[in-house]
Amino acid sequence: MADGINPQSNFVDEHLDDDKPPGGKEFKGATLQIDAPSTQNGEEPGVGYAGPGSNFNRNRPGSVIGRQSVRSTASRTSMRPGFIKTERMSDQYFSYKESNFDKAIDKCKEVMKDDLDGKILGKYLLTEIDHWNNEREKIILLTEGSILVFKYNFILNKLEEWRRLLLHMVDHIAIGDFKYPDKSLMPLLFRDREHGGIQIRWNKNEEPGWAQKWNPFCTTLPYMTFSHHPVLYNPKENETVTYNVDEFYEHLVQAVSECYKKKRPGEKVTILEGPILIESYASISSLIYNQSGLGFFMDRNGICF
Repeated sequence: MADGINPQSNFVDEHLDDDKPPGGKEFKGATLQIDAPSTQNGEEPGVGYAGPGSNFNRNRPGSVIGRQSVRSTASRTSMRPGFIKTERMSDQYFSYKESNFDKAIDKCKEVMKDDLDGKILGKYLLTEIDHWNNEREKIILLTEGSILVFKYNFILNKLEEWRRLLLHMVDHIAIGDFKYPDKSLMPLLFRDREHGGIQIRWNKNEEPGWAQKWNPFCTTLPYMTFSHHPVLYNPKENETVTYNVDEFYEHLVQAVSECYKKKRPGEKVTILEGPILIESYASISSLIYNQSGLGFFMDRNGICF
């Protein structure tokens, strides 16, 4: 089911106004120094670890962008326990049918600009989780200079919304399990959130305002949150790069590293490994929305939306 569409105002282009270091309080957690030489075995090239110990596996095999990995892509972020999608269930997603994803990518490429984006580094189909805990299917193009996020109608083969985030705007990338606030009722209502993902921030340590947080239609929040696409839980697709948020994370860190060398030399991006907060307290609407899969274009027993 498509969320609200405004074709005339669907463009969000984030630019960095100056090259001053981010201000504000330090972001708590482990950090990775971008552009520093690696001093530990298993570290990503060009990234030196500069924080307390981590429970994440940093020796995960590399993989190939845009196709099936030749080595295991076992999830670095935690996956939903007991959540299995069969081939028949996967076929309900229009994005999974025939060559629909490739057609969508061709359509999405039309908005790219050489001077802002450069070459494509990766193509992904992931789940975006908004600030009201709603899940939506999104196409992600990772390029040399930006992240392009698309809402694509796989039923009508139509691009509905898109936005661009320039990589040198990114100042925090978090990876870890999702967590609700301590007083939230959501852990009792929505146990499907027992998994992990990533969050990309460009807020220079500034928290969103009250009006932004409590407006379900707000599109100016300075962060994006992603997790695996449900199709990844199909045993046949466990090794497929396209649906895996871990693949996106690893190549994003590399791309931001290269971009910082050119746009913000001497600065660093913070990589936080720990719980990612989703500020939802008792959202019955998101419970219904997510369990019904309304954020995905699906064949629902002959009814398609």
